[in-house]
Amino acid sequence: MTGGGGGLHRGRVTGGPGTGAHWWGGRGPAGGGTHAARVGGRRGVLLIALLAVLLLGGVAAAVALTRTSNTPSPTAASPVAPAPGPSTTSRAAGAPDVAVLQQTIDEVLVATPLRFPADSATPNPGADDVVDRLAAVLEASPGPAVTVEGHTAPTGEDSGDARVLSQQRAEDVVRRLEAAGVPAGSLTAVGVGPRDPLGSLEASRRVELRVG
Repeated sequence: MTGGGGGLHRGRVTGGPGTGAHWWGGRGPAGGGTHAARVGGRRGVLLIALLAVLLLGGVAAAVALTRTSNTPSPTAASPVAPAPGPSTTSRAAGAPDVAVLQQTIDEVLVATPLRFPADSATPNPGADDVVDRLAAVLEASPGPAVTVEGHTAPTGEDSGDARVLSQQRAEDVVRRLEAAGVPAGSLTAVGVGPRDPLGSLEASRRVELRVG
């Protein structure tokens, strides 16, 4: 069988009964062989294009995965320990400043001194108010050692040993401070005697507090 268009014929069969049938793939415009070759070529191009797309897609996915794995993850900033300040290096935490405590005590005693009559170990009237103020200061700043110094005037003290009298004055104030709330044993009484007089005899008969 033959026809005018190669696209409608894939070849022809010749022969007959007893001779065997033969397939002829036709050439030229009327032959099916040329049409079959074109179809096969298109399928090859499509297959190659499909493989290229798959290959390019795999490469893109691999590149994206590589970038993701190589991206550094954010890390938390390491805490920085604060540098020790003067408050942590000069004295223990919570300990009072000795200089400030001494200044506060001095201000109290300048305003209302602890003075004594001549030859007496009992302070002048009004001493209890001064003792209460000093006790409040010491209780607010516990810790440092405090020495209670008793003094006598360089003259006018007729009680015999001036150092003994000055010690008695210091011990009397210590007892009063402890009665006002200062912990027992945190104060030390010391008799200085007349070696550190002030401008007058009355001012010299006194008790002072020294911190440290």
